[in-house]
Amino acid sequence: MTVLSDGSIIVMVGTARGGFIFSSGPDRSDWTMSGPTHRGSQVYHLILDERDGQMYAAVNNIFYGPEINRSSDMGKTWSESAEEPRFKQDSGETLEAMWNIAPGRPEEPGVLYAGAAPASLWKTTDSGETWTEIKSLGEHHSRPEWEGGAGGLCLHTILLDPERPGRMYAGISSVGLFRTDDGGESWQLNSKGTEPAIPPRIDENGGRCVHKAVLDPSNPEIVFQQSHRGTYRSRDGGLTWDDIGRDLPSTFGFPMVNHPRRPGKLYTVLMDSDEFRSAAEGRVAVWITDDAGDSWRASTEGLPQRDAYTGVLREAMSVDGADPLGVYFGTTGGALYFSRDEGENWELMADNLPRILSVEARVLG
Repeated sequence: MTVLSDGSIIVMVGTARGGFIFSSGPDRSDWTMSGPTHRGSQVYHLILDERDGQMYAAVNNIFYGPEINRSSDMGKTWSESAEEPRFKQDSGETLEAMWNIAPGRPEEPGVLYAGAAPASLWKTTDSGETWTEIKSLGEHHSRPEWEGGAGGLCLHTILLDPERPGRMYAGISSVGLFRTDDGGESWQLNSKGTEPAIPPRIDENGGRCVHKAVLDPSNPEIVFQQSHRGTYRSRDGGLTWDDIGRDLPSTFGFPMVNHPRRPGKLYTVLMDSDEFRSAAEGRVAVWITDDAGDSWRASTEGLPQRDAYTGVLREAMSVDGADPLGVYFGTTGGALYFSRDEGENWELMADNLPRILSVEARVLG
């Protein structure tokens, strides 16, 4: 792999046949690819912990099962956890897949969280050597009615409030976006203003199929959600939600990312519908809002506008944090696109990759 310097850009891509790592200088003009890592395994999530430079992979192998692997050399070599996330033998449950990995707060060295299927939240305090389940979430009173979506009953979104140490969010399909204010001791499920995907039976707030959620960079009380039934905004930490998708051509989409320095600027990619999970009319577009969802515009320059029947999954979109901001997304057809001007124009970085499951971009140094 190319030796990287401060200011370099790294793009980590998880696919259905392993992980790929792309790197470039700060100008993002010449990309070098390494990989695949974890050949033959599905890499649901590949991420860099900026606190210590460790890289983590959520790996799912048809023979060996789900694992969380760690690399200390930017993806050249990988090691398994000494104690992988696993349910106790007498629990009656079997871990099916690892979905998402989220580093802890800056003041929590060695702490990371992971989401899995069936829906469960895991925590490590030793940089991934051992994992324990945060059982309180699975003990929520609504648990008997949890039902999975097309991707199964998975916990895929983990958000840490940067201002409130006890608050975090966990998104489960097809259940909803949970919030804790006491570090995981208890959880609340709130969805007032959102449309259910599955009629709830036990908890009126259940049956919501959240696809992705992000926190506003200037005010974490503002939460945005891309879901099965629409695009929503909350101004009170997820207690109530407003529909902000009226200017969008579809209520169905998976990814959502926000600009780290411009509050209210968000990016998403939509699909035609639940029944036809592909770009509408074969035209790929990134939808951008500059005013927290009050209005949206389509960005298509450089993207295929004919016969491109492909989709973008929930983890397959990212921003790098550079200035100007780089925006990235990968498709189910194996194409990886990037923009070096904050989403106004797009270029093809790589094609003919396996089905892209996740994209994470970072500036080094």
